[in-house]
Amino acid sequence: MALNPNFWPALLAAVWQAKKKAATHSTSLTLVRQFGGIALVPLAVLDSTIIPTFGSLDLLTAWLAVGDPERWWYYALMSTAGSLIGALITYRMGAKMGEWWIERKIGRRHLQQLHDAIDRRGSGAIFVATIAPPPFPGPWFFIVAGALALPRKKFAAAALLGRALRYGLVTLVAAHYGRVFLRYLRHPLHYVLISVIVTASLIAAVILFGMRRSTPQPSASTGA
Repeated sequence: MALNPNFWPALLAAVWQAKKKAATHSTSLTLVRQFGGIALVPLAVLDSTIIPTFGSLDLLTAWLAVGDPERWWYYALMSTAGSLIGALITYRMGAKMGEWWIERKIGRRHLQQLHDAIDRRGSGAIFVATIAPPPFPGPWFFIVAGALALPRKKFAAAALLGRALRYGLVTLVAAHYGRVFLRYLRHPLHYVLISVIVTASLIAAVILFGMRRSTPQPSASTGA
């Protein structure tokens, strides 16, 4: 079924209002109620920039999956698509602005930490940044990756995989557990606890995988 010609202008105007209001939960919820799952795309674009959204995308994606569990895959797809677009925009922003601009925004110490993580782990660092929930500073990883000229194909592949896993898991769990899961996400301490556990586990997994790959394999001995 064709969309009304005024649909996209109205949606973009509503998203711009959400941006001006710092994308609060209530404003974003109004967008989703008005436009449905398609509203997740521009909200996800916004979520992958340095504009704070305070985890509202995860909650809204889960909320839609709870209300329509058979279409969990659709909501995961919308959030993943928007997040990938936003990540690529933020990556491009970093490539244009450069490290000097990033240092002015977050300071030399934080820039160096992000720089070292991407230098050592490459696309693995981007994967962690895309799958880890807030308050993990994913968008700043995207900007630094652009400033460091991390290959765009590797960046896009890691961002796509991470976001697909993240929103696939969120919608699957929400569709299965329903409002119990939503109540858990709404509690700030619970959300932060989930974030810390998931992020720490992912960082440990990437580090262990990198160490395993970097360990030289013993050469097979040959007989006399």
